[in-house]
Amino acid sequence: MTRRLAGLTGIAALELNISCPNVSAASTSAPTLAMCERLIADCRASTETPIIAKLTPNVTSIPVMARAAAAGGADAISLNQYLPWYGHRLAAPAATVGQRHGGPQRPGDQANRLRAVFQAAQVVKTPIIGIGGIATIDDVMEFLVAGASAVQLGTVNFYNLGRLSKCSTPWPGGASGSRGSMHCRRRRKH
Repeated sequence: MTRRLAGLTGIAALELNISCPNVSAASTSAPTLAMCERLIADCRASTETPIIAKLTPNVTSIPVMARAAAAGGADAISLNQYLPWYGHRLAAPAATVGQRHGGPQRPGDQANRLRAVFQAAQVVKTPIIGIGGIATIDDVMEFLVAGASAVQLGTVNFYNLGRLSKCSTPWPGGASGSRGSMHCRRRRKH
């Protein structure tokens, strides 16, 4: 895929979703260290486009996996793909997610996501993009303090479509976001 996209205009970066919870039961397992590094290295060899490694927190060691992504050539690491989740409605025998498992980004799981960002930021110089359950400026600031260089807004758009338009207003101190993403950057101390 990276070879097919190499050289196309309008693509700012490629995010490699290494572990997606909503496709099949097999994809809920975390990638191995070797697989993570090899996948990113193979993609890196076929493109000069920046690569973002989207990692899962469902591994034995976040720092080890972050190092593997950096060693493979990731330009940035986004954390956290998902936390294991299962939902079932008592009123009807149907799962609340299509595969009976998945990874909704719920605000209540924030402490685990912040821990993963903090742990990764301690061991790599690669920029970290905080993701998952970010809905307020307080959420943004928590991720930045934990070590993220930027954040993504995703799930919040399912229940608050106007949130991104609010991100295009100037930030204190003159920095500003842009439509489609929230750019909250700070310099890394490494």
